[in-house]
Amino acid sequence: MTHIDSMQGKYSKSDRVYTRVRKFDELTIGIRLKHPATNQPPTAAQQAVQDLFTTVASKVKTALADASQRAQYKTDWKKQKKYKTLTSYVFHKLYESETTNP
Repeated sequence: MTHIDSMQGKYSKSDRVYTRVRKFDELTIGIRLKHPATNQPPTAAQQAVQDLFTTVASKVKTALADASQRAQYKTDWKKQKKYKTLTSYVFHKLYESETTNP
């Protein structure tokens, strides 16, 4: 693995980035090593967002498991063009309801 001193895009200048060539397709990929600033525990605001995401994800799973709710969401999903998958549409609807009515 070779070290890259500067990188543009999603890597920060303070990150230590190494490249590696994958054996099966000979593609060069970048690997970011842990940055000291990102090794901190999440803040209260970050933890609240993570908890909300977990709550909504579990609600999506139960909503799609119920046949009647799934059918209702599916008919509404087919009427729109923004969301490509039913799961992303249901996630958006439930996330929106959680943030407006906590």
